[in-house]
Amino acid sequence: MKLRSRHNSSRYNRHRHIAKVALIALAVVLLGMLLPTFFSVTGRIALYPLHVTNEWYRTSSARLPMFLREQNELITRISDLENQLAAASGTELTQQRLYEENIWLKGLLGVEEHSRIAAAVIARPGQLPYDMMQIDKGEQDGIKVGAPVYIGLDNVIGVITHVTPEYSFIELFTTPSFKATAFISGANVMATIEGHGGGVARVRVPQGVPLAVGNLVHMPSIDPGVFGRISYLENEPSQPEQFGYITLQKPISGIHYVAVARDIVTPSQPSVIEERVKEIIRQTMVIDVSALSLASTTIIASSTADTTSP
Repeated sequence: MKLRSRHNSSRYNRHRHIAKVALIALAVVLLGMLLPTFFSVTGRIALYPLHVTNEWYRTSSARLPMFLREQNELITRISDLENQLAAASGTELTQQRLYEENIWLKGLLGVEEHSRIAAAVIARPGQLPYDMMQIDKGEQDGIKVGAPVYIGLDNVIGVITHVTPEYSFIELFTTPSFKATAFISGANVMATIEGHGGGVARVRVPQGVPLAVGNLVHMPSIDPGVFGRISYLENEPSQPEQFGYITLQKPISGIHYVAVARDIVTPSQPSVIEERVKEIIRQTMVIDVSALSLASTTIIASSTADTTSP
């Protein structure tokens, strides 16, 4: 009897456990089914005032919502106009920059634009050995070995020494070991110019030659061929020679475009060199008479006023 009673009790407990599990599962299922509806209804109730307010703002013809809508439209319109103004200003600045660059390039190419080829500098000292530059124009653009290179109407800085179909290399006159014959105006002497490196070249002349800072240095074998001005003198009275150092008119790092002549440098006859030197000397003797006349008139007028004053 005791065994049967114990057996019935365990069966009863097992049935109770199963019933509990079933009830819990049913409760979970019901809760899962009811929760979305609950949250949906709760969300609608909570958002209903916002929905009503939004509809009132968008569709109402009352003064307040109309004023708010117009104000918002004005703010948006002002923002769009400011963006358009900023874009127009940027376009104007770009046009002005392009215009100035166009004028500068025309000056770089000279009066006869067909006689030179404009090129951009794509590598310079620091990226290349010595005082060399690489440009983005080559043989297919008409660049030739031996062609002089300019950074202005008559400011020559070097020659083309190597050409490929798509790019070329320039050897500056300031490259170490470079030598050429130069004419120094003011002192009016011929001298050997030597590359010194770092954008600097020098000329050496005997003591007693009136070398001075500011003297122009010309390359008479190139026409036009102004190289630069003497910016520093090294003059020791005990030495038989004095040195004048020439720097490029524009730092190497600031040279972004150059103009390459279509014709190469050819050996010049002594008579041609002599004629060019004479022309340089004649140009240095030209004086602006109009400025002198104005100054003389001013002096005479002031002297007359002094003598006639009581």
